[in-house]
Amino acid sequence: MATQTISTNYEPAEFKTLLADCISESVRAEMYKVISNQKPEKTIYTRQETAELLDISLPTLNEYTKQGFIVAHRLGYKVRYKLEDIQKALTRIKTK
Repeated sequence: MATQTISTNYEPAEFKTLLADCISESVRAEMYKVISNQKPEKTIYTRQETAELLDISLPTLNEYTKQGFIVAHRLGYKVRYKLEDIQKALTRIKTK
């Protein structure tokens, strides 16, 4: 394997800073590509999706909604649940 020597007029500290800046810029560009290709997180769920997310049945979800444990929203004839309301419905268990 052939080696190549490169000569430069930069001081070692300057060269290190320049190299770090180039690497940071490249990493940021790659991260932006990955992030921009991701789907946005879903924030509104159907009854079926909510029941599956909570690992409960649809009748149980209906009962929890009637009792006010979880907030539902109506869109025409359709019932939807917001992610933030689903998360609020999950209460922390108090231990001694």
